[in-house]
Amino acid sequence: MTEHSPYTILIVVHGPGCVVTLVGLLHRQGYTVVPVGNGALAWAHLPVRHYDVILCNLDRPEIDGHAFYTLLQQHYPSLCPRVIFLTDDPTEVVGGVFPQACGHPRLSTTCGVTEVLGAIERVLHTIEKPHAA
Repeated sequence: MTEHSPYTILIVVHGPGCVVTLVGLLHRQGYTVVPVGNGALAWAHLPVRHYDVILCNLDRPEIDGHAFYTLLQQHYPSLCPRVIFLTDDPTEVVGGVFPQACGHPRLSTTCGVTEVLGAIERVLHTIEKPHAA
């Protein structure tokens, strides 16, 4: 990534440790990062800004990853290919089946840097480059 990447990533992850780690990693790669702590806040951010990638935690108490993705399908279908799911429990059966069924990557919140950056790059290669502002 270049220092001034045109890509913006929405992070919908709970747990301050995971958020701090992801934000630091992605900022160092040149991404603009918008972290939010829950699906309701993420939902409020969607009409305000364009997001190239959405990292969404499946394990949410108020709006879980499945419900958030369903809302995206209904209201912002163009964002669906941009989603990468994260889970606190990589062995979780529901967490594993749902992302695979809709064709999205699923990463553990404890995965390595290479896995996170690789998943983001794969998503970015499937979308058009954003228009310059």
